[in-house]
Amino acid sequence: MKNYIYKYYNINVDKIYKDENNYYFYINDEKIYIVIYKDDETKINTLFKICNDLYYKNIFVNTFILNNANQCYTRYNDCFISLLKVNSEETIFTFSDISKFFNIVVPLDNYDIITEWSNEIDIIEKELLEYNKEFLIIQNSVDYYIGLGENAIQLLSNIKYYVKENNNSIGHKLTFRLFERNTLNNPFMFIKTNKMYDISNYIKNCFFKKEIDYEEIDNILKKLNKYEEIFLFSCLMYPSSYFDLVKKILLREESEEKIQKYIKTQKYYYELLLYCKNHINNKMINKINWLK
Repeated sequence: MKNYIYKYYNINVDKIYKDENNYYFYINDEKIYIVIYKDDETKINTLFKICNDLYYKNIFVNTFILNNANQCYTRYNDCFISLLKVNSEETIFTFSDISKFFNIVVPLDNYDIITEWSNEIDIIEKELLEYNKEFLIIQNSVDYYIGLGENAIQLLSNIKYYVKENNNSIGHKLTFRLFERNTLNNPFMFIKTNKMYDISNYIKNCFFKKEIDYEEIDNILKKLNKYEEIFLFSCLMYPSSYFDLVKKILLREESEEKIQKYIKTQKYYYELLLYCKNHINNKMINKINWLK
């Protein structure tokens, strides 16, 4: 990889590091991520333009380093490779950090959240049918989370038109690690969605880090219209990070024991949902009878 980077970028790399998910190196104390992917060239060029536009708006996302051919990507075997310079180190995520991405329309395809969720549940259900006495922790917990997911889909489907017409922000694709390092400013995590998606993920992140601030949640909730309330609450109900972890476990990429994090906090997350339901007081949300 060092020789490859030197050949196409004319950069001498002393050492390549690896954290849990990423390869990176340093040049003059600047951190550079090595990203290998299979996206098409059109999408990569779109992300390149988005990053530049954001940077000039003083939103210091990771930016592409151009290669010797003045391109933001290089072919690497059957994939592409890009080098991303870190312009703002991601250590703590605040509401102010994610709000910088609100109401910035970008030329990405709309994130069809209802279809994505429905497909994800279908895939997990089909894959679990292949197992009997294996992955017992998942088998014993998944029905509850599928129920949550189906409730979220049903609720969001009530405002399907609003969801379709109001994707007007840069969002960040959620993983089971929630907002981990190199997520917020990583263009390969960008999606075009409603800002409620990122707000819900921010609240989930605070919950799992045991940093919930109910006064902050109140301030968020009281500024929402009735459609935003439903959108936000649906996203809060949908267990994205649980499902993402289940998929990784079934692929043998993560230990099944990690699912215990969600099981142990199930009662407390229920209480968070109930708190939000009571403080929103939306007619559609109030119809969720099991949450009381």
